[in-house]
Amino acid sequence: MHNRKEYLRQLLHTKNWSATEQEWMLQYLEENDLSDLEAVAKEYFQAKGPEIKDLLDERLSAQLLKKIHRRAGISRPNVFTLYGRRIAAAAAVILLAGASWYLLVRQQVKQLVMNSGTQNKTVTLPDGSLVYLEKSSSITYPENFGKKNRTLQLDGEAFFDVKQDSKHPFVISSAFINTTVLGTSFNMEARNNGVAKVVVISGSVQVNTHSGETNPKHQLVLSANKSAVYHAASKGLELVDATDDARFFRQKQAGVFTYKGQPLSAVLNDLQRFYDVPVSTDSKMEHCPVFGDFNTTDDLQKTLTIIAGSLNAKIKKDANGNGYVIVDGNCH
Repeated sequence: MHNRKEYLRQLLHTKNWSATEQEWMLQYLEENDLSDLEAVAKEYFQAKGPEIKDLLDERLSAQLLKKIHRRAGISRPNVFTLYGRRIAAAAAVILLAGASWYLLVRQQVKQLVMNSGTQNKTVTLPDGSLVYLEKSSSITYPENFGKKNRTLQLDGEAFFDVKQDSKHPFVISSAFINTTVLGTSFNMEARNNGVAKVVVISGSVQVNTHSGETNPKHQLVLSANKSAVYHAASKGLELVDATDDARFFRQKQAGVFTYKGQPLSAVLNDLQRFYDVPVSTDSKMEHCPVFGDFNTTDDLQKTLTIIAGSLNAKIKKDANGNGYVIVDGNCH
């Protein structure tokens, strides 16, 4: 079965349609859901560029609608049957919406960009939602965010604490996936490495690929402690247990990592992840239990010193001189 959006895009750039293609278009226009055509129409108007600024929506819509009529073999729209008039009217409405959307975005809505640079950054959105941007990450959102919708773009990684608003779903788009929530907290990573990941800490979210399909490979609803991972190679979503990831993000946002007997290897993995500095231990100590609370405001060396002291161990630089290793201790 065709990817409908891609197929519509292909048809609108093909001068002569076959009988099969004409029949497909007529059947598609009869459906109630014409969202794919709307999306392609938006692309069409955007491709026209600044020169369309002074043209009317009706003129633009008529231009594309006429193209659809001609290629679908409809030569006399004025003598359509009731069936023909109905699908033509539906197409016209969608195309008008596309033109109106484009003109609104291009002429009226200013886009705001927040970059974290080399430091983590907290952004309070107009609706009161909080975004904790990781280093080298950014979000882009309209100046009127929250008034009509709550849609933003993410490039990089961020933790979201979303204010509940059932009338305005909170939507995050990225290069590979879209995430929709009402009110929840979750972490989302979407970098240019072909992988995107969403980890839910509380509430629930819906994650979609850009394919438009609704099977589990392309759409997942996640509850707390679950994760959706997207791989560009497979172009699909994978449902993963994320209990440990959720714990990490929960404690990170609270500002305190608490351990009640977790193995040293797991603790050091958290510290390496948080401080972005390599930390490890030797095989004899990796299962040693760790107890204590460690503030995220403390520097890494202070935290390692406390841990090493509790295990009668020492801290030394690793072989590359970029990180730390805890050695010569014991668990007794």
